[in-house]
Amino acid sequence: MLSDVAADPREPGVTDPSVPASETAAASTPLTQASELPPVAAAEAPALDVAMGSVGSGEACWLSVKSPIKSGPNEDAVAAIPLETGRGLLLVADGLGGHRGGRRASQLIRKSLTRMATRLKAPAPPGNSIIISQAIEIPCPVEPAPPADHRSAILNEIERVNHRLIRGRVGAATTLALVEIHDGRVRSYHIGDTEILIVSQRGRIKYATVSHSPVGYGVQSGLLTEEEALAHPERHVVSNVIGSPLMSVEIGAWIDLSARDTVLLASDGLFDNLLQQEIVEMIRKGPLDQGVHNLAQLARERMQIPQVDQPSKPDDLTILAYRETNRKPTRKSPRKKVAEKPGGTP
Repeated sequence: MLSDVAADPREPGVTDPSVPASETAAASTPLTQASELPPVAAAEAPALDVAMGSVGSGEACWLSVKSPIKSGPNEDAVAAIPLETGRGLLLVADGLGGHRGGRRASQLIRKSLTRMATRLKAPAPPGNSIIISQAIEIPCPVEPAPPADHRSAILNEIERVNHRLIRGRVGAATTLALVEIHDGRVRSYHIGDTEILIVSQRGRIKYATVSHSPVGYGVQSGLLTEEEALAHPERHVVSNVIGSPLMSVEIGAWIDLSARDTVLLASDGLFDNLLQQEIVEMIRKGPLDQGVHNLAQLARERMQIPQVDQPSKPDDLTILAYRETNRKPTRKSPRKKVAEKPGGTP
């Protein structure tokens, strides 16, 4: 069984070889000035088409496009997987850029979890009965089984994929951000630097994962600001991935979603190009598909046209957002006044 705790930041990291050596040698400074950034030679940009689907007890919208400067395939994977009524899975995986088999690794975890979901949705066998003779069958009523906890199935599937990638011996690895939905509640499973956010309509951050990386732990401990982290030369050193003997899964507690809360999963193509508060402001309200489209549009603009004191790093970009649609906001009932009897007593 897998460990439920995050990877130790002291463990050996997995370096993203797509980061130039000159960049990793630079000192950590706040966001780079636009005059220091060369223009990005981008290929013809693909359309930002947002897909939509029902999952759990709500609606999911997602989009995935490859980096505007790469000729190879998109190494991200995304899925919104319905399960039983009121249940589902949301996932975003980011194959390690530059590693052999990065796309294979992210697609493998997506396909494996999708097949697992199909097995979990299989109908239950009929109730028990006793056959006394060929003509007499007495049904034996059984207590309905409690709702299954899919935690073990999810962890077992992740571990199976991890062992398969290790046995492949080709360096294939991937991150994973996974959210399990169950009747208005969500629980996260997190490996690497693909991030998960839960925000209210007013913009309050109810939950945020911490990147499993030295820089991510630096931000968590207060040693680095978000701006310093975005410009840090070791930002893309990841200490926890699927495809490593040191892999561990960080499991979050169940969180109750309020009406109009937004759950966001995204690869570093988003979080490397927008500040967290910018993301929150664009996704917390309004049509969900429009929010996903606006995030992707701004992230891609910053990848292609660096600006003064704004983050900019071309990368594959995947965004998945979810909101409950079958949940109405609760309002407090007005207090009832007790009628007074003559004489001033109730």
